[in-house]
Amino acid sequence: MDARGEDVNSRRIAIVVVALVAIVAVGGIALYGTFLAGDDVAELGLDTPAPSAAATSSAGAPSASAAASTAAPGSSPATGDLTGPWTVASGVAGYRVRETFLQQSAETDAVGRTEDVTGSLTVDGEPGSLRLVSTQITVDMTTLTSDRDRRDAQLRGRGIQSDTFPTSTFDLATPVALPADFGSADVAVSLPGKLTMHGVTKDVTIDALARVEADGTVVVAGSLPILFADYGIEAPNVAGIIAVQDHGTMEFRVVFAKG
Repeated sequence: MDARGEDVNSRRIAIVVVALVAIVAVGGIALYGTFLAGDDVAELGLDTPAPSAAATSSAGAPSASAAASTAAPGSSPATGDLTGPWTVASGVAGYRVRETFLQQSAETDAVGRTEDVTGSLTVDGEPGSLRLVSTQITVDMTTLTSDRDRRDAQLRGRGIQSDTFPTSTFDLATPVALPADFGSADVAVSLPGKLTMHGVTKDVTIDALARVEADGTVVVAGSLPILFADYGIEAPNVAGIIAVQDHGTMEFRVVFAKG
């Protein structure tokens, strides 16, 4: 092959290499945008309503659950008797985790949530010396959704494996003394209990905030760091290209109604 032929081949190879690099770059950007752009969703808190809180009835009036979730913060409760059983009226719970692409962290957390939360709590004692004596919360993991259908599909069979482990639960382990100003101000509480997730039960202490709303409902919001290995959860990893960090956060906001 003469010099001219070698030069032509070299140019062709260079063009092919440039094209491949461009394809990989564009593909990488597309994958990042698809999986790792993050959800940019605010953390759950006392003033962060569940997604359904924005829903309205066909007549345009707020739904009952929306009214319970969005009562004016810091207002005095509608009733002075806080003792007795309470039942979940509405709630939202889910996960917050950081994904990686080629070992580079995403800009924001991936967030998945569900409104399928059920449970109850019981309060006893006298005003100024109330106690939370029991709490049971169950979350339907099969209805967790994020802004990525592919991510949600992956978690049904990998990671939290919601098809195999459809629920997570929290049970209060011991009674908790509530601050004296519970009912008239937002209060911080530590909730020792047993968290069951992915078929594994662990002793945990959840830091939470509680408030009695003007309509008489009680709102509790909090979060807990989760190390996946503690619950036998294998962080999803696609050939080392797209992966999830080995830890995340469980977060919740639950509204309780008396009775």
